[in-house]
This record gives sequence, structure tokens and C-alpha cells, in this order.
Amino acid sequence: MNDKSAENPERPAGKQGPRGWVKPALVSLLAILVVGTGAVLLPPNEGPAPEPPFSETAKAAAYAEARALLADAEGSGSPGSTVALLETQARALLAPAAASPSASASASSAALAPVTKTRFVAWLARSASERLADAGNSDGGTARLLAAVGTAQFLEAARLAAAWGLPAPVSPSLLSTAVSSPAAAAACAAGKGSTATATAVATADQAGPREALAAVVRAEQKAVYVYQVALARLDGSAAEAAAADLARHQDLLREAEALARQHCTEPPPREAGYRLPAGFAAHAAAALGEQESATLAAYGELVALADGETRQWAMAGLLGGARRTESWGISPGILPGLPVDPAELPTLPARTAVPER
Repeated sequence: MNDKSAENPERPAGKQGPRGWVKPALVSLLAILVVGTGAVLLPPNEGPAPEPPFSETAKAAAYAEARALLADAEGSGSPGSTVALLETQARALLAPAAASPSASASASSAALAPVTKTRFVAWLARSASERLADAGNSDGGTARLLAAVGTAQFLEAARLAAAWGLPAPVSPSLLSTAVSSPAAAAACAAGKGSTATATAVATADQAGPREALAAVVRAEQKAVYVYQVALARLDGSAAEAAAADLARHQDLLREAEALARQHCTEPPPREAGYRLPAGFAAHAAAALGEQESATLAAYGELVALADGETRQWAMAGLLGGARRTESWGISPGILPGLPVDPAELPTLPARTAVPER
């Protein structure tokens, strides 16, 4: 005979565990109390949701503003090229987190006063300045995108102002001249910063401000060479413009080399000669525009990989290079310094509201 109590000596004979119906009964009683009192059982409050990163909010704001500008572009009499620029920029800025700001806008286009050419140009220039300011504080990839958007928007505002006989917009405030840092140079000389020769092309996982500065140095070295050769083929106002641009490139080269040394990097040495752009012999002026356009990617990469004053200097270089590209009759593109295939961008969702102007 098997004695169940013998298997568990700690439980006295005759005392059994809870019946199987007890637990379901307790659950049912709890359900009755919840229904009867209207109480809702929720997990404990874990505090407010964390703030989204600045880069996300800056990109979302840029998207909302581009959509708003796009909505008013036709009402202001803007040409189709302006509409195409703003639409493509909005598509480039579009992301899952960027679709919500337009819905939170406090006014719709219909509720606002009709947009005028003056107001539209001012709004476009203001948006450009805001994008460039936000680029200074954003993460690398977002910084490059915002800098490209701001650069193109400012150039578009300047083009529209000239076409409509309006005052030229004020240029965004950027650090256009590299600031020498004796402390940084002393730290490198004292061995507190590692020194490297940035002459080789770095792989993607090695890329940093040193490699980006080296690319800018190489781009400026070639630009100086091309301009020097072009001056012998140009005359009149074109020669004067080329001489002024050459002087600027010489300054940019010196500043880029100085920044490289501040980052404890020896800049690449100058080469004896460089390949001239295609069609240079027949169309030297257009070739200068092509050369200017070729430098934009290097400045865009530096915007992404640098920070602080170096990034500010790179954004000024991007804006200046885009201006010179345009001055020689070549379009700097919808997103200067950022190669993008519009066919790969997402389509825009239906739009309902715009931010207040």
C-alpha cells in the first residue's frame, strides 16, 4: 500500500493542496471587480518618452518646410524648376519620422494670406539659413543632407530675387575662413595628437575628418592648377572672374592644408600637373564650371565627417563652390555635394497643412 503522506513528510496527512478551482475563481472575482468599478489595471508609469535625437527633429523640420514651400511655389509664380527642386528635396528628406510634422502644423495654405514673390523669396532664404544652422549640430549623414538642402535653397532664393527684381537675400552666417589654432598645432608637435600622412584613399570604415580634409586639399590643388591654365585662354570679364576665383581657391587650399595640420595630418603634396576637364580647349569657361562642380562632393563629405569650426568652414566652402559653379553656367544640382538619383527617392504622401510663416 502506497502512503501519499510518506512521500512528502513535511505535509501532514489529510491536508491537501489548494483545489484546482480556487485559482480560476480568484481570476473571475478580479474581473467582476474591474467591470463593476470601471477600474483599469495598467503597468506602472515609466516616465515621459525620451526626446528624439536632434538630427531627427531637424530633418523632420526641413521636410515640413520643404512641403510648405512647395505648396506655395506655384502661388508665387515660381518657375517649374523651383517646384522640381523643392519636390525633390522633400522626397530626399522623407523618412518615417519625417511624415508627422506637417500634420502638426497650425495653419493651412487656404487659411493664410496669398503668398507674394517678396514673401516667398524671404521664406526660402530663411529656410536655407535654418537648414545650414541645423546642419552644424546634426549627425554626419543628416548634416550633409541639410547642408545640401540649405545651399540649394539659398541659391534658388538668389536666382528668383534676381529674376523678379527683388533685393538679393542675405547670405547665411558661416565661418568662411579657417581659424588657426596654435593650441592644436602645439598639441600635435608635442605628440599629444597622432600624426598621419593623408595621401591614400581611405576605405569607408576608415573615413574621418583627416581623410575628408585630404580630399578637399586634393580638390583645391587641382582647381588652382585648372584656373591657372584657363587664365591663358580667357579674356575680358571672364578672365577677371577667373582671376578672382583663382585667388579664392588659393586661399581655400592654404586653409585646408592648415586645417589638416590642426587635425595632426600632413596634407597631400601637390602634383606636377592634373588632367584637365573634358572640352577644356574649346570651352574653358564651361570647363571651369565642371571643375567647380567636381569639388562639391569633397566639401559635402567633410561636412559629414567633421564637426565644430571645421564643419562650418566646409559648409561655407560648399556654398561658395556651388555659387561659383553656377556663375560659370553649370547647375550645382538640387542637392549640391550629395550625389542622389531622384528615381530612387520615395514619392510624397498627400499633404494637408503647412507651418505658419
